[in-house]
Amino acid sequence: MSIPEDPDEPLQKLPAGMPRRYAEYKPVTSDAVVPPPTSVGGYSELLSYFQERGQALPRKAESLATLDQAINDGLPAELARPVGMFYGDLLTHTVPGAHWEVVEEGYPLVRITRKTAVDVVRVALGHLATPFPTLEQNYAHVLELVRQEP
Repeated sequence: MSIPEDPDEPLQKLPAGMPRRYAEYKPVTSDAVVPPPTSVGGYSELLSYFQERGQALPRKAESLATLDQAINDGLPAELARPVGMFYGDLLTHTVPGAHWEVVEEGYPLVRITRKTAVDVVRVALGHLATPFPTLEQNYAHVLELVRQEP
């Protein structure tokens, strides 16, 4: 997958999460501080969908209007997870300090403040099911939450 405005940014892996109904203690094996992931991909199908229609989908807040319109026009339901992953990468690149985390294996969230994480896939699924809130409205809410955090 290539992002036009970030051709040199490597994709990162989502952090490991806790498997359902099972926990295993593993001691930390490294003292190195690893920065949290900000670019995990998972939306190449979505970028292809827009490319086939002659549209670009840069990882910028303005792209949320394009996504909202596509959803209102009947974006295929199988693109819900890619929409969520795109939204998550957009958050990690536009909200200072936002980063990916995984609480349950395979279930990613974007941590936006010390106390708040956004379930980006659920946001996308919700918007595909109902017109409101839109991704733009959700993004505005995220920015407001970040402003309120001390």
